[in-house]
Amino acid sequence: MAEGALSDLRVIELAQGIAGPYCGKLFADLGAEVVKVEPPEGDRARRLGPFPDDEPHSEKSGLFLHLNTGKKSVTLDVSTASGAVILKKLLARADVLVESSQPGRMAEWSLGYEQLKDDFPKLVYASVTPFGQTGPYRDYQGNSITAMAVSGLMYVTGHPDREPLTTGGTPADYFAALQLWVGILTALAYREREGVGQWVDVSLMEAAASADEYNSLMYGFLGAIRRRFYSRHVFTYPADIMPCRDGHVVVVPGAFGFPSPMTPDSASPMALMLGDLELDKDILFNSFFERILRWRDFNALVEPWLLEHDAGEIVELAQALRMPFAHVPTVGDLLEDPHLKERGYFLEVEHPEAGRLVHPRAPFQMAEADFDPAPAPLLGQHNEEVLREAGYEGEDILILRDRGVI
Repeated sequence: MAEGALSDLRVIELAQGIAGPYCGKLFADLGAEVVKVEPPEGDRARRLGPFPDDEPHSEKSGLFLHLNTGKKSVTLDVSTASGAVILKKLLARADVLVESSQPGRMAEWSLGYEQLKDDFPKLVYASVTPFGQTGPYRDYQGNSITAMAVSGLMYVTGHPDREPLTTGGTPADYFAALQLWVGILTALAYREREGVGQWVDVSLMEAAASADEYNSLMYGFLGAIRRRFYSRHVFTYPADIMPCRDGHVVVVPGAFGFPSPMTPDSASPMALMLGDLELDKDILFNSFFERILRWRDFNALVEPWLLEHDAGEIVELAQALRMPFAHVPTVGDLLEDPHLKERGYFLEVEHPEAGRLVHPRAPFQMAEADFDPAPAPLLGQHNEEVLREAGYEGEDILILRDRGVI
């Protein structure tokens, strides 16, 4: 591959878990030098798995291997005076610091933004925490599910007569990681123009809230609160997840039943898909408002046909009629998805301990630069290389190791 798009950047990553490391991964996979500063016992993600054959191993955690491709690993206890000094030496030739400590913790170690900005005026200092550096929730503990709750996303997810739900996975971590990455790139662009760095402050709560602006705007503009309404979308009822012969499909008939460019003027796409033009006379097939009120009746008409057909056939026909149906794949289906295969979404990366594993790449492509991830580092793999660059000799490194600093 040609030189990475961000190969002129050096990032010091003092972050654990998911959000900060995923942000760092995007830099590393695009060519930046990312030095991952781990505590001597390693990033906590090394202990989270999943692990091959369910055998825990600090070098084989699937989560860690995915989040840390292409980085250099340095072990360093930055809570010690010696560790803080070493980190400052690493920052002397860095563009970005990414950290995820509890607000105020870095300042306790003399590594807060206010303590570093005079010595490193061009440094972009980036923090990602559950609730940000200010505000009454600043010191609360939190994670993705916490952020999904307080952001408002959970309130509108689920059945109206049941408890609120969250989605699978840890979406707030990845929302925050992408917002952090964009914030850092913006700060770097500002530095290019103005010559100074700054503090980028991202919270999981706000990152999740930004993914659901519709409900906050609905309340702000109208004073209306959208309640939970099963798995249906308010604008395109019944926009539902429904069973078919071999799984489930997302059914999106459209808001008003307008004819498709592929269909006669008098026929709705849904009636044509079901092969019964008489259904087009039913108000449920051409009235958005009627479907809002009688969505169960609409489902009763459509579901028998769906149960006689496979997801692939349903989606292909619906898409030909310009209806945005989709299948609901299993994870195994996803790995074999022909569209993702053609776009190269999944990559194989060889790791010295874990072997050859499949990794998802970043969620975007670039015409003039590509992703070419190297494997995640072994714990402390680059201690000597990085410390020697910072001016430490072999005997110094041995002393630091004996004292538990690295």
